[in-house]
Amino acid sequence: MAVGPQQLLQPDMGRRLPVDVRSALVAMGMACNQATMLMHNAFGFSMQVQSLLDSQRASEPASRLAVQVAEDLRDLSDQNFEQAIVVLARAGAVYANYASQVAVALAENTSPPLPQLEPIRPSDVITACGHYLPEVSFEKDSDEPSIVGEQNQAIADARRHLNNLITHHLQSENVLAYDEIAAVAITRADDGDRGRSAEFADALHVYAGVLVWAIGVFSGADPDDAGPTRTA
Repeated sequence: MAVGPQQLLQPDMGRRLPVDVRSALVAMGMACNQATMLMHNAFGFSMQVQSLLDSQRASEPASRLAVQVAEDLRDLSDQNFEQAIVVLARAGAVYANYASQVAVALAENTSPPLPQLEPIRPSDVITACGHYLPEVSFEKDSDEPSIVGEQNQAIADARRHLNNLITHHLQSENVLAYDEIAAVAITRADDGDRGRSAEFADALHVYAGVLVWAIGVFSGADPDDAGPTRTA
């Protein structure tokens, strides 16, 4: 599972942003990076448990207690991983929505808003992505049209990937599955549960990270700054 932290606004980026707006973007980015590492670690634990189960099947018959422990660990690790997906999806939805609002304001040369008091949920993005994550494009009338083009392309690519996941994989499923951590235990008890999509949670985070990098570039940054990359 190739997931990892996203770049945060660097000290020399976003200098023209209001202090509260810039601070909010950095705080949200840090929170999402923490959630990403939690999901990464939960997936690693799940793989370790699966390896244990595979080893038991391939070797001499394990004791009844050893099998019981391994199966309990499998259930625990699977639930932990799905809970971690929900944590990142919840954080990523808020981050992507706010980054979209700031990016749109910057592209339209208007004042960016402060974060809303009632954060959106992943189900809001799934059911109305175009409303909560509107298309963003910066005008190519600057002194660096190639940089503008690169940022617009990165934004469009990340948004397209997220939209494809929603359209082809999520809208036919339970859209509320990512809204509450407590729902994980309930839905896993249903034999029809196919599991939550770590790719969706990661795509929300990636899209937010790409937007924030563009925001930093177009609101005061060293033109030699590289584009957004994973830091893992």
